[in-house]
Amino acid sequence: MQLNLFSVPVFIGNIDSKKLKFTNQKTQPSFASDVKTSIGTGEKNLKEESAQYLVDSIVKLLEEKFKSPFRIALTNIWQNIYKKNDFQEKHIHIGSHFSFIIYDKIDTPKTLFFNPAFYLIESFYKESDGFKHGDICDTNFMPPCREGQIIVFPSFLEHMVRKTSNAVTISGNINFKFI
Repeated sequence: MQLNLFSVPVFIGNIDSKKLKFTNQKTQPSFASDVKTSIGTGEKNLKEESAQYLVDSIVKLLEEKFKSPFRIALTNIWQNIYKKNDFQEKHIHIGSHFSFIIYDKIDTPKTLFFNPAFYLIESFYKESDGFKHGDICDTNFMPPCREGQIIVFPSFLEHMVRKTSNAVTISGNINFKFI
């Protein structure tokens, strides 16, 4: 019998990004990669009805896993604008329980998530010993998302964006509380 221990849930669903109306569209280069982003230009820069639509959409996804009553609070949201060969370095989202990425304008998503035990796995199971990627467990995952979808994931899950061009994503963080 095989058991898969310590799985990390991610949630993928459809979302109408046209319903997300921002109060501030200002962007600036940020992060080590200098991607144009609205991060830092206003933590809650969604119009109220847009924020409610987003929260309702995320709650609907999280209800697949969490049956007890809960509520979420949108703590911040921003847009990332990827020009030619832009990327986002590996990172996590500190200070929140869940994070999300909305694929607003994209041909092929280039988000890559890493197994929380990535560094341990890589240090024990080397190609020089005959191991191939995924022999023991996968060390990374590229979600099968498309334009008009959202992925919600635990904020501790390290991820990055491989080089991409002409793409727009909307990202943000939420806090979660059982009630």
